[in-house]
Amino acid sequence: MTERISALVFDVDDTLYDLAWPFEMAVRKRFGSRYDAILENVFIRSRVHSDAIFDKWTSGAISTDEMYIYRNTASFKDFGVNISRADAIALQEDYLHFQKRIYLTDTVKDMLTALKSRGIPLGIITNGSLAHQGGKLRTLGLSEWIPEEHTLISGAAGCAKPAPEIFHLMEQRLGIPAEQCWYIGDTYANDVAGAKHAGWHAVWFNRRHGSIPDGDVLPDAVVTSEREMADLITSEGFQRSAHA
Repeated sequence: MTERISALVFDVDDTLYDLAWPFEMAVRKRFGSRYDAILENVFIRSRVHSDAIFDKWTSGAISTDEMYIYRNTASFKDFGVNISRADAIALQEDYLHFQKRIYLTDTVKDMLTALKSRGIPLGIITNGSLAHQGGKLRTLGLSEWIPEEHTLISGAAGCAKPAPEIFHLMEQRLGIPAEQCWYIGDTYANDVAGAKHAGWHAVWFNRRHGSIPDGDVLPDAVVTSEREMADLITSEGFQRSAHA
């Protein structure tokens, strides 16, 4: 009997690379070290505000500039800091500048190389526009490990996480059923709950050390660093359980 091979599908932002790095660089360029004490927490809130407004932005209810202004001003305001609309836009421009310099660490590169060498099908599901997310994928050089046909960007797919449709579309691309697919991502609602509701397994990359929200969904595993992620999914024990 041929062994069933499970697919491993990854989120991109804050999973395969550290999303806080370009944000922190942008804030320090714009404001110096003034906000270093709250920088990590401002970044975490920026992700929350970004998720809250994502549907309005993708539907065209608000412009890209308005989305950036809301996300950046609201994140600082949560910590009693008021930044101007002009600063919010400038901060985003700096962020995009540093985003063109994002990179995979050696830990992530070695992990992807090991998985590819074992013949494990790999994929990517990421939310965002084709131009924006596609640019990140090219900057990171992910096509070395993951073929374009196994990459789904919500802006091009016509559906977005956490909707089950985008996970089912990936199943079709991979030719692998839901119960044999594993998703690794950092955002609980989009990545963990989205994958589990689609019938997948899920590994929560809890890079920011959050708490599991109340609800009916639990991840199959939790990791808190790139090293932990790599050690888990390349381990013989994980591979045996994933292929069972």
